[in-house]
Amino acid sequence: MYRPVNRKSPGISTRLAFLLFFTLYYWSIHFISGKSNLQLSQIVFDIFAGVFTGAVTHVAIAKFFGPLLFGRGFCGWVCWNASVFEMLPIRNARKGIAEKRLIYKYVVLIIALVIPGFLIAAGYIIRSPKAQFEWLLIENALIYLIGIILALVLGDRRAFCKYLCPAGALMTLTSPRSILKIEKNHLTCSNCRRCEEVCPMDVPILDYIKEGQRVSHPECILCTECVNSCPRNCLTVGIGKKSDTTPEFGKSF
Repeated sequence: MYRPVNRKSPGISTRLAFLLFFTLYYWSIHFISGKSNLQLSQIVFDIFAGVFTGAVTHVAIAKFFGPLLFGRGFCGWVCWNASVFEMLPIRNARKGIAEKRLIYKYVVLIIALVIPGFLIAAGYIIRSPKAQFEWLLIENALIYLIGIILALVLGDRRAFCKYLCPAGALMTLTSPRSILKIEKNHLTCSNCRRCEEVCPMDVPILDYIKEGQRVSHPECILCTECVNSCPRNCLTVGIGKKSDTTPEFGKSF
């Protein structure tokens, strides 16, 4: 069930600054200037055209193999869609994730890969920079529109990321095996649940901590909001296989 949490409008934190910076970087360098589409659908067009473009490299590093190292950190720190969603003025966010809705993004992932296939069968292969840019604008216009509507209706800035993002669905295949994970350090947890209250993805962090496990939930975007908000400073980003064995890094994010 959802429960209301009173939140202030987001300030320009270090993480949000990163999100905004990389959004400007992607749109100015890759999208507008380079006329290159880095999204999943472009890979399908490239495969059928027999070419290798930046989309293949980007998806491989940021969305598939990269999550083995940094989980879904791309979503938390450098996503050009998430930066817009996180700036939305939602004050009374409703916490709690609808588990049955998480399957939707896998359906969207399949659709995102199938639609280019239909277009290719119809003789429409997006290969030129102009065509890539036009397709990119169409895709992102839909993402921003749907994402903003979902956020406002559900009272959840990250609703699109949780329930409909195809890239997020792809990352969940490898991110639970990430080397970097949120974990408990040697300090004592008071079970205040502040970590879960501030988590934008509604990850049940305390459940992992109580079990002495590192947080391997597929929805964790490694945003470190929980690390920064823990009143006892007992959470950290660690490397290893078992929780509560690493030195305290402190609130360094």
